Amino acid sequence: MKKKNNRKSDLLSLLLGVGIIALLNTASNYIFARFDLTAEKRYTLDQGTRDMLKNLKDVVFVQVYLDGDFPQGAGGFKRLRDETRIMLDEFRAWGGDNIEYEFIDPNENPDAAQRQKLAEQLMERGLLPFEVKINGEDGATSTQRIFPGAVVTYNSKKTVINLLSTRRGASGDEQLNNSVQELEYEFSNAIRKLQTVMRQRIAILQGHGELDSLYTADFAGALGEYYDIEYVTLNDQLRGLRDTMQKADQIRNKYAALIVARPDTALSDKEQFIVDQFVMYGGRVLWMVDPVYVDLDSLALTGNTYGLPNNLGVEDMLFRWGARLNTDLVQDRYSTPIAINVAPPGAQPRIERRPWLFYPMLRPESSHPIVRNLDAIRSTYLSTVDTVETSSPVKKTILLTTSKESRVVNTPTRISLAMTRFQFDRRMLNKPYLPVAVLLEGKFDSYFKSKFLPAEIKTNPLIGYKEQSPETRMIVIGDGEICGNDVRNGQAMPLGYDRNSPQSGALYANKEFLLNCMNYLLDGKELLSLRSREVKLRLLDRDSISKHRLKWQSINIVLPVVIVIMFGVVRMFMRRRRFGLRNQPGQPKTS
Repeated sequence: MKKKNNRKSDLLSLLLGVGIIALLNTASNYIFARFDLTAEKRYTLDQGTRDMLKNLKDVVFVQVYLDGDFPQGAGGFKRLRDETRIMLDEFRAWGGDNIEYEFIDPNENPDAAQRQKLAEQLMERGLLPFEVKINGEDGATSTQRIFPGAVVTYNSKKTVINLLSTRRGASGDEQLNNSVQELEYEFSNAIRKLQTVMRQRIAILQGHGELDSLYTADFAGALGEYYDIEYVTLNDQLRGLRDTMQKADQIRNKYAALIVARPDTALSDKEQFIVDQFVMYGGRVLWMVDPVYVDLDSLALTGNTYGLPNNLGVEDMLFRWGARLNTDLVQDRYSTPIAINVAPPGAQPRIERRPWLFYPMLRPESSHPIVRNLDAIRSTYLSTVDTVETSSPVKKTILLTTSKESRVVNTPTRISLAMTRFQFDRRMLNKPYLPVAVLLEGKFDSYFKSKFLPAEIKTNPLIGYKEQSPETRMIVIGDGEICGNDVRNGQAMPLGYDRNSPQSGALYANKEFLLNCMNYLLDGKELLSLRSREVKLRLLDRDSISKHRLKWQSINIVLPVVIVIMFGVVRMFMRRRRFGLRNQPGQPKTS
């Protein structure tokens, strides 16, 4: 009877367990929950990313060219592959069937010609290869090409992602960590870019000696993936930046943002008013200006020139809005080289690359999402930008500074290539971390608010004069050439490319920095906030491991064995005590 009751109880328990499992499986179809137990919530997507994935209208297909058997010494690529797979699984958890991906091994094909053809196709698409050395069993050394990148397709449109961050000066572990923490940003950015239908418009100012379209081609081309770009000449026409002038309540800006790229002549009073009112109606501005003029032709021909203050007609306006352009030049120990002819007059030219203190190499130190995790940025004849108090509340954020070994040279000053022949006294570089790029955010007062304006301007409804802007923002950089690409044989080179680099043409992060600037200015804060997330690098202390190797090996090998033996002894003692008492005289025997 007792056995029958136990059997019935076991059967009921089994049925109850099966019922609970079936109920949980059914509920899981309607209730979605994921638990991220990492300290920094590494696998928890940003709310904006989740909303974007849930609202996808078509399939996003991701091809990741990072798979296969990685050679010894390429463990970082394996970890990056695994983290990428985890991130895409998280994307699919929110995007459902609209997220599909596959991992491809570009070295899988045994035919060397076919592997080379695929590699060339991937490089043409923009994927950057990395060479990894392989040591064979016979002692021979070969290389394997790895493509840590992905191609994202949406609605027949494609874009590429290079997954490995290559920040200058960072260790391999730091580069890997930066790559892992930027995975969500990279994939979210790619999908948003492919989704965009109605695009914002950006005007690039012309007519004052600014960099022309050839020297801004790479920057404009990169912006063109996100926005519609137009080159605009104001010619004192108020409607140059306006969409309509028919009624006061219909006045609005034609463009979402204005780019001012290295003007060398001053804006007229009317043009200052046009730009001022563009800001008053909520326009965003990226200022890249040279408050000091340097004649580069004279420097190239004679080896000497002068740095002279350059009035651009915007200094007082920017001062009122919170940024002061200083008529000085920065010298920095950490600089990029310049190519000069060191041969004596009349001899065969002999070109050498030598450090040029007037070309500071800016290493972003701020945690702001615009510059977080960026590589070094190349600058030329850079001037400092200070922040000043304003009549209306404006938030000021320093984005870029010089290094700890820098100084300013007041103008006018003589500049000579002969300076490269002498060892510079580092004690003179005593002005650390000079600000050179500033972000301004808030409500700006009109520059003309305290100036006399005729009544027909102030009261004319077609002009629609405003004394204060809504919430808007601008960025001021003391280098007009920071967005300029080199030109070779009539072709624009990539922005940030430096042909004089000792690394046979380094690629600095100028383009990434300026793209981040524009994304931030144009309300891309949600996307850029992903850059502020930090995945902590948890590495073993190699020095401690080397010093205490025997101790830790003993602990890892001996301690588990000792614990198991101790557990067995205690268990045996408890059993003997328990069953020994039961079998003593006068106690019922156990069966």
